[in-house]
Amino acid sequence: MTGYFKRLKDNIVSSLTTNLALVIYSVLASIVLWFVISITIYPTTPKTLNDIPIEVDITGTSAEENGLSVISTDVKNVNVTIKGNRSSIGSLSEDDLIAKAVIENVNSAGEKELKISVSGKRSDVKFEVTNISPPVMNIMFDKIDTREFEVTAEAPNVIAAENLYMDKSDFKCTPETIEVSGPSKQLDSIDKIAVVVNDKQELDTAYKFHSNDIVFYDKNSSKIDTKNITCNINDFEVDIPVYMQKKLDLTYDLKYAPSTFDPESLGLEMSVDSITIASPNTEIEKLDSWSVGSIPLYDIGWDFNKSFILDIPENYKDLSNVSAVSLKLNTDDLARKTVTVNDISIINAPSDYKCSVNSYGLSFDIIGPEEDIDEITEQDIIVSVDMLKYNIQSSSFTADTTISFPNYDKVWAVGLQKVSIEATPVESDKIT
Repeated sequence: MTGYFKRLKDNIVSSLTTNLALVIYSVLASIVLWFVISITIYPTTPKTLNDIPIEVDITGTSAEENGLSVISTDVKNVNVTIKGNRSSIGSLSEDDLIAKAVIENVNSAGEKELKISVSGKRSDVKFEVTNISPPVMNIMFDKIDTREFEVTAEAPNVIAAENLYMDKSDFKCTPETIEVSGPSKQLDSIDKIAVVVNDKQELDTAYKFHSNDIVFYDKNSSKIDTKNITCNINDFEVDIPVYMQKKLDLTYDLKYAPSTFDPESLGLEMSVDSITIASPNTEIEKLDSWSVGSIPLYDIGWDFNKSFILDIPENYKDLSNVSAVSLKLNTDDLARKTVTVNDISIINAPSDYKCSVNSYGLSFDIIGPEEDIDEITEQDIIVSVDMLKYNIQSSSFTADTTISFPNYDKVWAVGLQKVSIEATPVESDKIT
């Protein structure tokens, strides 16, 4: 019985082995037959190759002749379907194909839609291009230009310490200009170039920063894409001055007032009483007031109203933005009248000349407190000519007078009064 089962087992194994071999032989025969039929009945076949880089070369084209350059493209790679002999194209890869932009009739700047062509690198392999995806591409052409621009500075996170002042318009870049190269259209859109200091700092004195952060702005203060822009300088020094500031009372200097006159009594009203001044140094600490200018006392008449331009040195700043101040005579409690003085004295006359006044009856207006003006007579007014002011070169000349009121310190004369002087040489033998 045991022998029977052994023979049965051997017969089954032999049968399975024979059948498996037949199956394998059948599969191999089918593959060979399919290959033979394919080669015989279908000698050509399609093949798709993906992500083939596109070459954009303008050498020798009309674009180059017109001085144009390629600024940007919207497509970098294409997918290509080719058809050819099965045995020839079967081994082709993406590296065996060349994709190019067809650059024809490009004579001006702007975006152009151009076709894409595909060819093979191997001369021994022939095929037909049946599809290119995408079939066209957009290329931006423009002329590359170089221009010079001024550079400003921005430091949004830098502030002045308490009681100090910082003016953004005084920020200074070194160098002050740069050369920018790029597409003409892009350069046309540049309105301002700023070097930005991104440090966050509080300053109590002037400080120098370094920065290579350059920002381009258009006329709407929007940032410009600098992808195609290059600069000849990329490192800048930014100087930021810091000012001391102080509020100063406005004053004026009174000129040619007699020694007996009280300047404090003069009722001149100012349109502005004080201004705030900033200085880059500590000299401003020594100032308590700021003079608007000088006024001769004799110029102040009944209708006196004069404007003075504030003269602020370049290294100072008027933080009050006051460019002019007007002064007006307040005539409340004042009076005026016209007087005539006949007694005019000459003082400090040279010994070699006899000097005398040819003018008499000198008339002029006087202004002062009403009660003083009512009382004053000719005897209260001294009119004199100081000959030390003159180098006598002729026998007759005009001289300025000095008018004072010894007993009235709040009264003054209006106008610069002049008289005619006669100067006669004294003979030397009569001089003792």
